[in-house]
Amino acid sequence: MNCPACKAEIPDNSTFCLSCGRPLTADGLDMILPPSGSHTEERATIYLMLAIMSMFFGIFLLIPGFFVGPGLIIPATGLIVVGVILLLARYYILRRYSQRVEDLRKDAAVKVPCKYCGSLNQQTDKKCGGCGAPLI
Repeated sequence: MNCPACKAEIPDNSTFCLSCGRPLTADGLDMILPPSGSHTEERATIYLMLAIMSMFFGIFLLIPGFFVGPGLIIPATGLIVVGVILLLARYYILRRYSQRVEDLRKDAAVKVPCKYCGSLNQQTDKKCGGCGAPLI
């Protein structure tokens, strides 16, 4: 396992980094992970792919539907509507996720980072919750 702060290699069952002293558990700490690679982005990407496929097949069926009749126009329109709904769901998921990350960043901005281990502490704390060093 690697430390998220200093990237030093540490044992898997450690609760603190042996190199920098940063706590590895999230007990009482607000750790902000980068948004890349999250499950939310994966789900949004799946919604995008399904929306594109649905709209493509809807348009693909819509063209011969004009010649055949309403037998193909109704399912084609339904596929296009499903694609639009999936795009709107993707937009909603990504917007809600970005607001959550922004709220976490604003919360972390008002906290005091420890100059020794880098863990975030409340402004009223006298000692660091991660390494116990005095906060100045």
